[in-house]
Amino acid sequence: MEHAVLLTKQPDNGYTARSLLLPEIVVSGDDEASTLAQLRTALIEVQQHSRVVQIDVPLPDATTSNPWLRLAGVFADDPSWEEFQAAIAIHRAQLDEPQA
Repeated sequence: MEHAVLLTKQPDNGYTARSLLLPEIVVSGDDEASTLAQLRTALIEVQQHSRVVQIDVPLPDATTSNPWLRLAGVFADDPSWEEFQAAIAIHRAQLDEPQA
């Protein structure tokens, strides 16, 4: 299995390496080869004692997670809604007119 590795040269002329898939595993060494060998050993150790499993995490209920949903449809039966929308359109048109 191939791993993308971030290999970083340190100011003290050493190297650090971390797998991008498991960034919590960080190793240091004097040269690139020994640093990568240490990381390979650490990854093999993790793979031998670990497994990937799938778990189901339920999504939060949309009605409780979005506070605006309780207001949805509040103007559904408002007789002045069309008049209100027309007033908004007129106001927007006035804002779009060039200033003299």
